Amino acid sequence: MTLIRRVVVVVAIFMLSACAGTYNAYIDTLKLALAKPSDISLTLADVQAAKSDLLYVKHGERSQAAMALLHVEAGQHKWVSGDKALLIIEQGRIVRTTGFSDNLLYLSNTGADAIRNVAAITPNSSWHRIADWQHGEYGYALQSTFVRQEQHALPFFQHSFDTILVTEDVYYASDANFLRTDRNWKNYFWFDTASGTLIKSIQTLAPFAEPIEMIYISRIARLLPADKAITHE
Repeated sequence: MTLIRRVVVVVAIFMLSACAGTYNAYIDTLKLALAKPSDISLTLADVQAAKSDLLYVKHGERSQAAMALLHVEAGQHKWVSGDKALLIIEQGRIVRTTGFSDNLLYLSNTGADAIRNVAAITPNSSWHRIADWQHGEYGYALQSTFVRQEQHALPFFQHSFDTILVTEDVYYASDANFLRTDRNWKNYFWFDTASGTLIKSIQTLAPFAEPIEMIYISRIARLLPADKAITHE
């Protein structure tokens, strides 16, 4: 082995060792999450034992899968799947994706997104942004209005959560490079009433995209009453 090759090997070993602590937790979590080939439905004990947060994801008609929280950076939660797809979520909103057939590359004006402050949503709440997509589709304008509804029950782990449902009406204002006539769709966000925590959402990113349903199962486990949280079933 030449001197240069020895140096490269040493550097590679050093880098792998440095990264090991960062990746081991979510790799172990994904092994747990991917143990079943069909819809994943983990027990409360499985969720509580996971070394990183878990997110149930159902994309279109595909089976429900689980993603693990890779890390939080600059206010964005980055979730990774076993096949290396990535969802980047900011205050509950998907702002970027990788590993999908048509990835969302950029979303503007995220600071004005109404779901950042559910208590402030009124019939006049609106949000305008620009989306950039893979394959050279840039500068697509989207407009949203929001409706807030109280007292929607969601059952998880034999417990019913009282939630606030925010329904978002989205209008795709730009001409698209695809054959599609529908320019309107709805997104849904369920917030736990007691804590204000987002525990579920269904988001469709564009007219050509399939809906992405997300359930924050680790958050839900932490929100359980004490007598429920210790029932490992």
